[in-house]
Amino acid sequence: MMKKLNCLVTGASSGIGKQISIELSKHAKHIYICSQNIKNLEEVHDKIIQNECGCTIVPINLSDDNVIENLAERLFMKDKSLDVLILSAGVISQLTPVESIELSKLNEILKINYLSNFRMIKNFHPLLKNSKNSNIAVISSIKDSSKEYYWGIYQPIMTALNDLIVTYANENKNTNIKANIFCPKAVNTKLREIIMPGEDKKYVSTPTEVAKEILEFILTNNSTGQIIKIN
Repeated sequence: MMKKLNCLVTGASSGIGKQISIELSKHAKHIYICSQNIKNLEEVHDKIIQNECGCTIVPINLSDDNVIENLAERLFMKDKSLDVLILSAGVISQLTPVESIELSKLNEILKINYLSNFRMIKNFHPLLKNSKNSNIAVISSIKDSSKEYYWGIYQPIMTALNDLIVTYANENKNTNIKANIFCPKAVNTKLREIIMPGEDKKYVSTPTEVAKEILEFILTNNSTGQIIKIN
């Protein structure tokens, strides 16, 4: 039954996005995998098709003008609907005091972590609406005591993203669209290595563990507008 799902994953070349794509391929009919890293996408593609799931590589820079809008238009013409949208693309380059934040780095994070997700939801809304039961899963971060210092370049943007998704979910609570936010505490990814170099990996989750937990929620839960912490 689940092999009918038509899906799209951003940030699919590594980390959580990669593992969600692979796990999702056990249940989906077709997955569009999006990232700038074509070589890594090809590796993910090969693992997906081993699960008898169709796969299309979409090499894309989400911060570029019109690329998201054009992609949504092409997929609407081809498929008409989308059942699962996983928004896993994100960047962070440093943790630093507010007065040391470089505007160029802040703009990069704003474009990828907030604006691209807004554009994805806005432009893929017609496809999600055409699905009988569609799910949006946004990989994000929630403010806690560990982020009271030096996270000014990142956490305020993610908090704004969370507010956006909850608002969208509330606006669509009487429709077929469900949108939820997943906030892993610590995951062994390249992003984590940048901000926490030398961290003892036995105290952090693996991308596969997180991916399985997110996917189980998507496939079995009817909630929407939830911010779900993953420890």
